[in-house]
Amino acid sequence: MSAPGAKSVFRSDLLEGKVCFVTGGGSGICKGITQAFMAHGARAAIVSRKEERVVASAQELSNETGHECIGLAADVRDPSSVEVALDKTLQRFGRIDIVVNGAAGNFLAPASQLSYNGFKTVLDIDTLGTYNVSRAAFDKALRDNGGHILNISATLHYGATPLQIHASAAKPAIDSITRSLALEWGR
Repeated sequence: MSAPGAKSVFRSDLLEGKVCFVTGGGSGICKGITQAFMAHGARAAIVSRKEERVVASAQELSNETGHECIGLAADVRDPSSVEVALDKTLQRFGRIDIVVNGAAGNFLAPASQLSYNGFKTVLDIDTLGTYNVSRAAFDKALRDNGGHILNISATLHYGATPLQIHASAAKPAIDSITRSLALEWGR
């Protein structure tokens, strides 16, 4: 989140009338991204698996920015869960203009001690989740109305990164999804 009293170089109404849908928006980087969009006039839906935390974060963002934010519980690994969250967003706001795929799993673990399930879980959240949300949002809101999909990646895979083999494997897949969708869905 930005520092109190921080000024932006952009007009405060730059995103007026726009709606953003942000996975992982209940905390961390994606909560900060949502706050920045809302500070510029956007309304928002933030999504996380933990309903209590995401609802509290939505209220905090609404109070801070003066713009509406709703918190929705969904698991990006489950397409039907994602579709329900998108439907609720569309029911509430009537549109989705910006999708941010920021939900991610990560923890430090030596490869020799990382469980098979731990590795799979991070790939499922990061990679499968990015595809699930992008595809569902495209079908429900973006195909006919246009919009933007922002996928959060990292630089872990450009070199060897210790203790993060799972995230280092997931992020280049997100980069590839981003390039492929831009080629197929971009203008």
